[in-house]
Amino acid sequence: MSAGSVTAVRERGAWIGLILAGLCLVDVALVLAHGGGYFVVVPRLAVVLPLAVVGAVSALAALGVEERVDAIAWLGLVVVAGAAWNVGVYSLKFGRASLSLLIPMAYPHGVDFRDGLYDPARAFTTAHSAWPPLSLYLGRPFTLLSLSTGYKVQVGILVGLAVAATVLSAKLAVRVVDDGEAAAGACDTPAAPGRDAVSSLPSARRIDARLLCLIMGLWMLSSYGFMYEVERGNVDLYALVFSLLAVWFTVRGARSAWLPAAFLAVAVGLKLYPAVLLVVLLWRYRWRTVAPLVVTTLAALLIGGPANLVHSFTALQTLSTTKTAGWWGMNSASAMAHVLHNHTTWAPSWVIVPLIGVPLLLWAATLLVLVRRGWSERGAVLASAACVPLMAIVPPVSNDYKLVLCVFPLAVLSTAVASLRREPAIAWIVTFGALCYAVIFLARSTILVAVSVQGSKYALLVLVQVLLLAVVTWPRAAAGDGVPTAERAA
Repeated sequence: MSAGSVTAVRERGAWIGLILAGLCLVDVALVLAHGGGYFVVVPRLAVVLPLAVVGAVSALAALGVEERVDAIAWLGLVVVAGAAWNVGVYSLKFGRASLSLLIPMAYPHGVDFRDGLYDPARAFTTAHSAWPPLSLYLGRPFTLLSLSTGYKVQVGILVGLAVAATVLSAKLAVRVVDDGEAAAGACDTPAAPGRDAVSSLPSARRIDARLLCLIMGLWMLSSYGFMYEVERGNVDLYALVFSLLAVWFTVRGARSAWLPAAFLAVAVGLKLYPAVLLVVLLWRYRWRTVAPLVVTTLAALLIGGPANLVHSFTALQTLSTTKTAGWWGMNSASAMAHVLHNHTTWAPSWVIVPLIGVPLLLWAATLLVLVRRGWSERGAVLASAACVPLMAIVPPVSNDYKLVLCVFPLAVLSTAVASLRREPAIAWIVTFGALCYAVIFLARSTILVAVSVQGSKYALLVLVQVLLLAVVTWPRAAAGDGVPTAERAA
């Protein structure tokens, strides 16, 4: 290695990634040398091999040229490696039977579709579904079909919604580019003839949204959360798309709060947790959003009648007290507390307090920093992304199919980290490496991990919150960084 290369490794912090990769590869070699068969070797490599990829890719990204699109491309390599390990290594050996290893199967397939949409819509009651009353109207068209046919249609819709959520996430994510330039190449917009998709941007600000869209689409469709969502036939992707539409029209500066409030109300009417996004609308429109939010949300919740609203809350409260709510595969704070109580000897009875308090404080701190800087498109997208982890952490019942929501904050973090100035160098490579780690392990199946603390995705969701706060408070360049895309009087 030349003196210049050694200097680059040292100055850009790449030595951190190289050391991590080296140590992990030594461990990989020892595991392979020890042998023991597929069911011994694969579990032993489940953490250390992805970490080797994270270390190597982080080092390569740090050593790359200053074109920030390189960071997105390197992250794409991480997504491909994660998909190959999280899905491919099992599919190659077990084929279609690998699904029973990757997700907690329920028979018949689509049990959530049946119990949450189809049967409640046919009886027009939420007494046993625990979903808000608007789901009765969503399920109504499916009752025109047989249950099995309706489930197949639901699967097709979920695939389409996953693609739509990825496109919306990418289009929103590119708006966090610091200098306010619109990132070139939105997922559905062709580049100008004879010009590269990012050639019109300054070299330090190039973010290719088409590439980001492709990468996050692969992450979404190969993730455990998406497979789980499809197998159950749940409606989290419906809620995600309507939530992103609410954010989109808020960020794009809809003159009236009624349109984004209506989209958010639909999301809340299907799943209650998107209600946390109302803080973004309140920030943008202030007092002008109160009436639209109240009217549209009440309409969505009461559309099935007051009795059905009461039934859904009662059913949800009952579900929250069952053993299912404390399953080690859940990603809520309360489930994490349950795991700690049952699998450790040190966790006190009040451990739930910091487990739910820390995420709330991280969320509040992120929003406080952004709000104090004043309204901007960049700030609104970051604030919206910061709300997503809470959607999974705070509700007592938070199954892993809710992980499909993470496509939005991960897309935002990918763009934000790629556009950051790379000083301090060590901080940047650690941040990028942590993002790579989250990308791989948020897509990994929980049931492949033995019953333990690491089976929960709670810690990874908190890591996403920490990364968002780090991005928001990152040192800015002297010229151009952090200039809002469009300042508007609220």
